[in-house]
Amino acid sequence: MSRRKRGSMWGDERAVSELIGAVIIVGLVLTGSVLVVYFGTNVIDETRQGQSDESAEIGIQEIDSRLSTLSTSSAATTTSFEIGSNIEGDAYLVENEGYLNLTVNTRSTCSVQEPLDSVRIERDDGQIVAYEAGGTWIKSPDGGAIYNTAPDVSYRNGTVDISLLNLTGRVSEGANQAVTDVNTSRRDSKSAVNTVLQGECVRPDNVTLRIQSDFYRGWADYLETETGLEPNASPAPGDSYLRVDDTTQTVTLYLNQSSLPRRTNDEINNVVNVTGSDYMDDVPNPDDGIRIDKGVNNTYTVYSEPISERPEIGTVRRVTQADNVTRPPLDVVFVVDESGSMAWSAADDSKAKYEAVRDAMRDFTTYLDSNMDRVGLVGYNQYHTGDIVDDGGVYYFLDEEYREINEGSNRGAIYRTNRRMLTTDFVEFNRSTVTETEAVGGTYSAGGMKKASSLLDLRSDESRNRVVIMLTDGKNTGSDQWYIGDGDDTFTGSNSATIELARRMNRAGMTTYTIGFANDDDSVNENFLKETAGAGGGEYYFATDSEELEDVFSSIAERVSSTKQVGHYGVTTNLSTDDTVHPPQITGDISRIATATADGKEWLNVNDPTAPSTFSHAFAVSGGDMVKFTATKYSCDKWVGTGQTKQINGSSVPVTRCAEMNTTDPTVIDGELFTNDNSTRFNNKLNNTTSAEWQTNLTEALDEYGGLYNESSKELTLDSNEVLVLYNFPNGKHTDNPMLLLYSVGLSEEEARPTGVIDIDIDNVEISN
Repeated sequence: MSRRKRGSMWGDERAVSELIGAVIIVGLVLTGSVLVVYFGTNVIDETRQGQSDESAEIGIQEIDSRLSTLSTSSAATTTSFEIGSNIEGDAYLVENEGYLNLTVNTRSTCSVQEPLDSVRIERDDGQIVAYEAGGTWIKSPDGGAIYNTAPDVSYRNGTVDISLLNLTGRVSEGANQAVTDVNTSRRDSKSAVNTVLQGECVRPDNVTLRIQSDFYRGWADYLETETGLEPNASPAPGDSYLRVDDTTQTVTLYLNQSSLPRRTNDEINNVVNVTGSDYMDDVPNPDDGIRIDKGVNNTYTVYSEPISERPEIGTVRRVTQADNVTRPPLDVVFVVDESGSMAWSAADDSKAKYEAVRDAMRDFTTYLDSNMDRVGLVGYNQYHTGDIVDDGGVYYFLDEEYREINEGSNRGAIYRTNRRMLTTDFVEFNRSTVTETEAVGGTYSAGGMKKASSLLDLRSDESRNRVVIMLTDGKNTGSDQWYIGDGDDTFTGSNSATIELARRMNRAGMTTYTIGFANDDDSVNENFLKETAGAGGGEYYFATDSEELEDVFSSIAERVSSTKQVGHYGVTTNLSTDDTVHPPQITGDISRIATATADGKEWLNVNDPTAPSTFSHAFAVSGGDMVKFTATKYSCDKWVGTGQTKQINGSSVPVTRCAEMNTTDPTVIDGELFTNDNSTRFNNKLNNTTSAEWQTNLTEALDEYGGLYNESSKELTLDSNEVLVLYNFPNGKHTDNPMLLLYSVGLSEEEARPTGVIDIDIDNVEISN
């Protein structure tokens, strides 16, 4: 706490050592008498007589200097001082003979009262020199008092700053030690501030400071200097005042709203309560907007964003092949069993099973687009052990990077087309590559899945839909230890290793389908194949002959290359004030985001699932302006793939975005507004809104955002300046296609706790000698 002499600026620093204190006092003595007028009593010069008098003041000044280090230093917790043996009179500690009371908004619940303790020297002539509340005081025998140095109680720029030492123990003229109880001091300081600034007193309308002390006349003199208020004047009703009561020895300082910082005045500051405030129109109102009108020229910051990280406004659409429809490119890897039983004939078939598989793979490629899709082939049995080398951009497997615990247990091989692991040359793939598979040895599906995983990791990426189709005609052989990944993960048996590989591949965006191809379902381990497909995000199929196998491959091909898509509409949001419209903003690279031009402005498609960030609105609104909420849905002239997928009925469906919005006939949607007062209506809306399987429902979105809705009590828990805006976008099938927007304006009552208006620092100090 900064200190000053009476009549000097409040910002002067307090003396912090015995030497500086002594120099100040001796300097004043050498310069001449100091004319200090008592509050209604004799001048102090009449009582300052002799060296013993000066010694008493120097002793108190020494205490002031030393104890100030405890209240101003964050590190100091102990200090020592010595008053001196040549003083006239005794030094002693007085506890609880007065008090300082601070009350906010004249509420007893917002009030703290702390004792005023003092260290005093009473001279033989009855004059008392004292240290109290961080200041030094002199009181004459007839009761007049002055402050010699200012106390640690200040009023400046509308703020009240108080620092008190609660003193206990005893003092002597000899050596004394003062020790601060850090823990209780911090607790008491925090408790005091929290008490006066809580509930309806957070932003004070008025502050009352009352001091009861036998130095009250000096306090009155000091507070007059601080505030400029004349003691016992006759203020107008509601004005600030300074009153002195000789009967009770109290000084009362009342500071009205105009004497406090602007940020505490809810009538003129930017704190907003959208419900129950006389400066707000009813929310929601018939105009579906919000207006703040406090009758002052305030400007309020507005911010709005969706509660979901990504809007999901759209529909599942099955589109015929057309120039304006695209999907992500496909990388399909066949993982084929090459065990000896693959040479046997399928049920009611004259050809071997491996021949039926080759024909089915050839048929599969007819569903693909050679301009963008690619295929690859991996075989597995108990003998394959291939390596990887880099040969001019063509990759082969390295034993050093993909070694299992048992040497030679890889048991998988990649069959390349034109030396490429993935190829768009379907003619060559169908002519020669598929014919390279073998039919010898046992079944080890984990070896094939490891090769497929590594192949896709090396040669594909997340911009492509990656699909693995694993086929077997039997059950895995043996109980080998399989080593997976870069860590020490081992799995006993090819079954558990295969399932884990499918799970990890699915986490990386790859989908695994499994096929059992045998004369009967007892010949394969259906539970294992179903679990593998489930872990891989795909489905399990079973076929007994070549015709059924072709149907299975065709079904998978249609599924992975289908034009059935989750289409995200072109959507823009619009927040408008009386004279201005405010388009949404998206941070990051928006060069690929579709726009619509209207009202001379570009409106971004906020519903693009590939947008670099969530959209938002941020602008300023003047008091009295109405803010209205609308959104616009556009038809789409061009759909393009995103590389993203959604799960629908267990299947992975590609997500498309609108790359060109058609502005010819847009659909305008008005937002529906909800505040905490509308919790019942909002809860009914939640209960009657059914989201599509691929969408995040409103309750989940609220839970992920947090702090807006209490699911147990079914109540909205918005801050005072927040409103939820609900848009429903029709999709031609149903109207449950919602988006929630959180709108905030100005400052909330919950967060607008003005700092620095009142600061109370309490240090509990024990003095011993």
